[in-house]
Amino acid sequence: MSGMTSGALARLAFWARGMTAIQDGRMEWPGFSYTDAEWARMRVLAAPIGAGRYQLFTMVNAVIFIAIAALGVVCVFLPLANLLFPVPAETSALKFSALLAAYAFLVIGIGLPISMRLSSMLLASREMRAGLVTEAGDEALAAKVSWQINRIMLIMCGLLVPGILLFIAYDIDAGPIITTLKWLAIVLMAVSVAVARCSSASGANRRQCFSRLCRVRV
Repeated sequence: MSGMTSGALARLAFWARGMTAIQDGRMEWPGFSYTDAEWARMRVLAAPIGAGRYQLFTMVNAVIFIAIAALGVVCVFLPLANLLFPVPAETSALKFSALLAAYAFLVIGIGLPISMRLSSMLLASREMRAGLVTEAGDEALAAKVSWQINRIMLIMCGLLVPGILLFIAYDIDAGPIITTLKWLAIVLMAVSVAVARCSSASGANRRQCFSRLCRVRV
């Protein structure tokens, strides 16, 4: 039997609810892959969580995380910046970027687990907890999810420093790039959803759906 607490299992269930929704949309989240057995287990864990409760969980989690990040800026980042760089005009880009990356690593690495813990505590009802039964392998699955989150965090923070330095060195205006990437992401998401809907159709309806989609894209 698994030694997970009911709170830890509830957090895993909320995570499973989000990941199974992504899979149902025929989409993938790079860096977060699972075996067929793990997907099956996550679907069992996600079953007691309705769409409305999960949406509320994401909103509460976002609010708590933003509050933690803001508190980190006031209590950690700004005091450290003033201590390490008493003369802002003499601060090197490398040192400031390194501090920013370290702060991001700290806030995401500590703040995100805290926000998820608090959100699941607030939104995991007694009935939901009663419907979640631990099984062998749940601890390993939770550890895998934790490692996946930390891995993405390390990659993001690791790319932050050289990215900032490149933008400064070449005096790149990030505004147009960010706007372009934002609209590109929206278009790709729309295409992904359309393809998923066509794939879920059958027979002639599927062919008609893909035919209309191809005409729109052309």
